[in-house]
Amino acid sequence: MARPEKVAVVEDIKEKLRSAGSVFLTDFTGLNVEEMGNLRRELRKNEIVYTIAKNTLIRRAFNESELAELEDFLVGPTAVAFGADDPSVPAKIFHESFKKLERPVTKCFYVDGKLFSEYKDLEAFASLPSKEELLVQVLVGIQSPLTGLIASIEAPARELVSVLEALVEAKK
Repeated sequence: MARPEKVAVVEDIKEKLRSAGSVFLTDFTGLNVEEMGNLRRELRKNEIVYTIAKNTLIRRAFNESELAELEDFLVGPTAVAFGADDPSVPAKIFHESFKKLERPVTKCFYVDGKLFSEYKDLEAFASLPSKEELLVQVLVGIQSPLTGLIASIEAPARELVSVLEALVEAKK
């Protein structure tokens, strides 16, 4: 019979999986308390949940959530990061941490139904602009032609006013 604490952990992981847009499995071995605290703080600031649990409990949650393909990566110490909607944010955080400290090692990550397990994939996701940056680029792209259109529509009126002012000055 399963202990209630373990059932609660599995249910918690399953609930986080349902609401996550991306899932990152990392090996946190070698991170000291200060480094782990800094990593967690950075993740929390970006609304990413970072959970450490036993592999058997994570495996059970994955199997019950139809993510059994991640099971092969549950070897050694494992922490799971659940990203809300922008997979580039956790990828950037883990990539930067790995560049600085060579930890945590990202074992794999799961985004939009696809499994990624290569470091080059993490680098690619980390290099993507964030959702906010993409929205700004789209708005600037839309705004630029409109600004030009308004300027060209207003140009004849400005020229007429300039000509009329010149005439008034000339008559004085």
